[in-house]
Amino acid sequence: MNRDLSMKDKFSITRMTEQELNDIALVWAEAEGWNPGIHDATSFYAQDPHGFFIGRLGDEPIACAAATTYSDSFAFFGLYLVKIPFRYQGYGMQMTQKRLDYVGERIIGLDGVLAMCDKYAEIGFRPAHMNIRHQGRASQASKVMHPCISIIQPSLFPAIMDYDLECFPAPRAAFLNKWLNPTEGLGLVYLDGSEVKGYGVIRKTVNGNKIGPLFADNQEIAEAILKGLLNHIPNETFFLDTPEPNKMALRLASLHQMEPCFSVLRMYRNGRPKMNIYKIFGITTFELG
Repeated sequence: MNRDLSMKDKFSITRMTEQELNDIALVWAEAEGWNPGIHDATSFYAQDPHGFFIGRLGDEPIACAAATTYSDSFAFFGLYLVKIPFRYQGYGMQMTQKRLDYVGERIIGLDGVLAMCDKYAEIGFRPAHMNIRHQGRASQASKVMHPCISIIQPSLFPAIMDYDLECFPAPRAAFLNKWLNPTEGLGLVYLDGSEVKGYGVIRKTVNGNKIGPLFADNQEIAEAILKGLLNHIPNETFFLDTPEPNKMALRLASLHQMEPCFSVLRMYRNGRPKMNIYKIFGITTFELG
């Protein structure tokens, strides 16, 4: 009997399969109100299939967490959840320690819910800036598309990935190869001749649609991409996650009558990565950075 009890109560951490990521972690994220994309698991898992962890008490899944590695110098933490009956019992810290062991001395980013930021500070994360989720509603579709806007084609992937490095601190080709051509979504690029000046992606989520990333050289280009993406979802709800230091991004959200609905704190451990935040009008995801 004692052996059965000890096995039942034993906490173990293993790597998630892609199916578990889709059926457990993202379902829990939906229940938390995080509104994940319907098809996010495929893109997430492609970037780092070793970076998704599930914690079980006996056979019962009770916790999950992601530690997505992008390079030898950068990783991102996300999808950190412990089921309510098992919170404040040390399981979450064990999940975090597992992630820290996995990523080693890389710079680590995360978007922390405000209630958890003191805990992250205790393990070495330092605040960078707020990221603000805005909610809006698309108007009727326009038949007019800006002449520099095109649907992203595979032939443009290399140029877009080069541009992405101005706004994201590490290469993420495995992720973008899936993300740029979303199921139930759309990717658009702004081209000046053959030169990429910005790009954006919209995807279907549990509630409405999310735009991310939205990267652009300036507000005018971001506006053109945003209008093109919104043409794809006439009269539907959409969300855009904007970095607070980019006042042009906040103005863009205001121009489209979007309302702030949620905020997280971007934090880093082991230093800060280099990227041009003033080209970031919408971050890619809170889960993977």
